[in-house]
Amino acid sequence: MNAYELADLIECACCAYQKEAGAMLRRQADEITVLHKILGYEGVAVGQDYLDECVAELRKASEK
Repeated sequence: MNAYELADLIECACCAYQKEAGAMLRRQADEITVLHKILGYEGVAVGQDYLDECVAELRKASEK
C-alpha cells in the first residue's frame, strides 16, 4: 500500500481529522515525488528512507 492508497482509506471515514490526515499524506507523497524528480535531473540517486527523513526535518523546521 502506498501513501495515496492509505490516504484514500483514511478519508473514507467521516471524521474531519482523518480527512486532514489523508490530505497531509497526499501532500507528503507529492513532495517526495518532486524531490525524486529534482534529484534525478541532477543525477543523484537517493533512497526513499533518506528522503522521508529530509521531508520530516523540513516540516519540523517550517512549524517553528
